[in-house]
Amino acid sequence: NYTLHKALYSGHNDHNYFEIAHTVRRLQNMGTLKLYNFVDNHDVERIYTKLTNKAHFAPVHVLLYTLPGVPSIYYGSEFGIEGRKEYGSDDSLRPALNIEDYKDSVKTNPCTALIAALGKVRQAVPALSYGSYDELMLTNRQFAYARDLDGTRVIVSVNNDDAPAGMHLAAGNCTAYIGALSGEKVSVQDGHINITQPANSGEIWVPEGTDLDVKPVKVVTKTESEAKTNTEDKAASETATDAKGNQESEPKIESKESKDIVTATESADAKKNTTNTEKNISAANEVKDSAKDASAQAAADTPVDPETITVDWSKSPESMTVPELQAAILAKLAGNGPVDAQMKKTVTDNIWHDSLVNWLKSFR
Repeated sequence: NYTLHKALYSGHNDHNYFEIAHTVRRLQNMGTLKLYNFVDNHDVERIYTKLTNKAHFAPVHVLLYTLPGVPSIYYGSEFGIEGRKEYGSDDSLRPALNIEDYKDSVKTNPCTALIAALGKVRQAVPALSYGSYDELMLTNRQFAYARDLDGTRVIVSVNNDDAPAGMHLAAGNCTAYIGALSGEKVSVQDGHINITQPANSGEIWVPEGTDLDVKPVKVVTKTESEAKTNTEDKAASETATDAKGNQESEPKIESKESKDIVTATESADAKKNTTNTEKNISAANEVKDSAKDASAQAAADTPVDPETITVDWSKSPESMTVPELQAAILAKLAGNGPVDAQMKKTVTDNIWHDSLVNWLKSFR
């Protein structure tokens, strides 16, 4: 399932869950949703390498294990190893690994702990393998859906934002849900659950009482790692500043020659500052011009009803505007059957040119 593979990593790198959701719908419409799913393999770069934000390793794999299809893990990626194509060779994607080096990874490596937990959850929850798929919520940065089987609803929620996000999701016929990865309990109220999905994370909400042999999983986020790095960098910076301060506090003995050099340097600096000032003024003018251009572009990008557009099929998808692409997709959908209000909304909500191009190209 290369289509889903591309959507899973680019949908996170671009903060665009619409791409993932639309890919799933497209596969549904094609009748080929339950495929062999992967986030990397022997021919493509490792998922940990491809992700701009390494913390997205968690929501990416929650989706892999819970979307319709058969999830697979390419050896080594459960440890979060990296692999980039170099000099036209795939050798770096296929390293020899000594399993002894990773024997404690389930306890020490958060990537491995997550993969192990997801495997247990999928084995224990048949709805994740055989249940129907129902989209519950979709924004650029939050996405939720249900897997329903024999009256049991399992809910999956993911968040690619750097901040927590609240979600109001339609629940099944039970009184409470348990987060399979976190152990958090939420009550069902008026047929819904209200959850707060932490930053850069995912969760599988199963009915209370589901037999799970999974301990809560803590995934180290990029924010936490950066906080540690920033603290170390700040300490190093302060040490360097102190060293510089101590050095400058030492008495200086200046000769006439050194004073002449300082005077010449100050003159050069003054000339340089004048040049920099002129550059700054020029840059400021460019910013103003850019702001005007952006304003004009914003006016040009005002939403247009795609049903009012006549599609020029002689144009390539890449050369079409967003409204033209939306109109073309709606026309293709109409050729396959009635287009209801929700389908139209799905199309018009997608305002990302590349995503729409890929969508249009997917039609046979």
